[in-house]
Order: sequence, then structure tokens, then C-alpha cells
Amino acid sequence: MKKVILESTIIEMFDTSCETEKAIFKDMLDIYGETIKDYIEIDQHVLTVRKSMINYKYNENEDMFHGLDVNIAIASAIAGGARMWMTTIKNNPLFNLFYSDTDSIVIDKPLPSYMVGKELGQFKLEYILKRAVFLAPKVYGFITTDNEEVIKVKGLNKDLLTDIHVQDLENLLFIDASKEFNQTKWYKKVIEGEITVTEVAYTLKVTSNKRNPIYIDNVFENTKPFYYDEIENNNK
Repeated sequence: MKKVILESTIIEMFDTSCETEKAIFKDMLDIYGETIKDYIEIDQHVLTVRKSMINYKYNENEDMFHGLDVNIAIASAIAGGARMWMTTIKNNPLFNLFYSDTDSIVIDKPLPSYMVGKELGQFKLEYILKRAVFLAPKVYGFITTDNEEVIKVKGLNKDLLTDIHVQDLENLLFIDASKEFNQTKWYKKVIEGEITVTEVAYTLKVTSNKRNPIYIDNVFENTKPFYYDEIENNNK
């Protein structure tokens, strides 16, 4: 097996005149001491250069490595702020909402002009649609007023998307309808430098893990929230 060496490094500076920084510096040495490649003393500061390989942790369930250099507080603040902003759109009585994601919406009327533009927090008008179908989060297709067809299916290889059209997605709106695909997936282990190629099946159908799908005359029409009482009664 070929040994793969990750070249990426982390550079940090510690103020050794401050007791708090000294404690952080000591903790870093205790945890990452063996990965330090070099260090420089500048007045009362220490600049360290260390390998970043130790900042990857293998997840056996997902068969992949995750980086540990993350800030949960910042990530939560960004996601929480985005959800608060999107809620003002999703619960707005001025228009009907057909689909939304973290930073996008599909509605039946133009947004107010002050909400659209290039400034931070404003929306960008990407398409005007004349026909669309939404099967699941990040699984949809539409035709624009310029007759451009756009298909998005999360998890499906791009080469298979060329054989899928809006009409195919509409056919999956019927209850219990589905379409099977076989595709090649690549799984990689960063540290070991291993790549595994496997044939896997992908089922395309109406999917809603967070809301209960509603069918009218056996055709998917809408979704409704899951309620605790209903879940509890179904499990009895």
C-alpha cells in the first residue's frame, strides 16, 4: 500500500507573557506535541508549525474522515440567522411558497424590490419559471420562461441527470411511484490514501423525512407537519 503524507499544516502564535495563553500553549503541546514540525520564539511569543493530520478523525459509521477545526458557535449563529430570515419569507401571506432551501425560495409573485439586489442579505433573482415539480429537499426540476430545463437531484451522478426530465419527475408524483438507478460511488479514506469504487442503487421518489406527505386522488399534493400525538398513537 502506498503511504500518503498530508502536507497541510497549522500555524499558531501564543503569547507566553499571559498566563491564559501559557495554559492554552501547554494544552496544545500535551495534545499535539508530536505533530509539531517547527517553532520560532519572537520576544514573548511562540510561533508553532504543526501537521494538521491529527485534526482528522475517522468515522466508522460513515467510512470517512471529518476535520475537527470547526467553530460550532459560529456555524450555529449563521444557520440560526438564516432560518430566522427565511421564516419571514416562508410565513409571508403575500405570496404562496412552493419550495425553499437554506438560502433560496420559489414563490408565485416577485419579492419587494428592496429585498432583491447584490447587497448582503438580499436575494438574487435566478429564474422565472413556467413549470416545476418538487419531489424532496434538493430534488426538483423546472422549465424557465426561456425554455431552459433545470434538473437537481442530490446524490445522483451528473451523467445520469442527462436522462431525467421534468416529465419524468411529474410521473413520480403518483403514490408509490419510483425510479431505480445504478451508479458508481467513490469512497475515500484520506489518511490511508485508499479509494473504494462500489456500485450502489439510487431510488428516486417523493421523499419527506421531516413532514408527512399528502396525496389527493393518489397524487402528491402537499405536506403537513408531524405532530407528537399522532406519532405516539401510531407507535402504540
